[in-house]
Amino acid sequence: MIWQKIRSGVMFVVAFVSCPCHLPITMPLALVLLAGTPAAIWVTQHINWIYGGMIILFLVSLALGFVWMEQKNVSQLSYCAKQGQGDKNGNNH
Repeated sequence: MIWQKIRSGVMFVVAFVSCPCHLPITMPLALVLLAGTPAAIWVTQHINWIYGGMIILFLVSLALGFVWMEQKNVSQLSYCAKQGQGDKNGNNH
């Protein structure tokens, strides 16, 4: 149960970092950190593909965050429903 909460939180953080509205800020910061490396040259030459990949990453991580967050609630509800069921006489075990 706690693992599902952690992984949905991680997905929401990934979605926040890769959000398209933050990319104009985070992409130049990433290029500053990579300055002088071959990775910076590659990123600047393929910037459109990077933006496209980040948008896809944002959508997938946001969807997974919501799906994993809801799985926790569904499993708790099914557990509660099983606990609420008794035998024919209304006695719970």
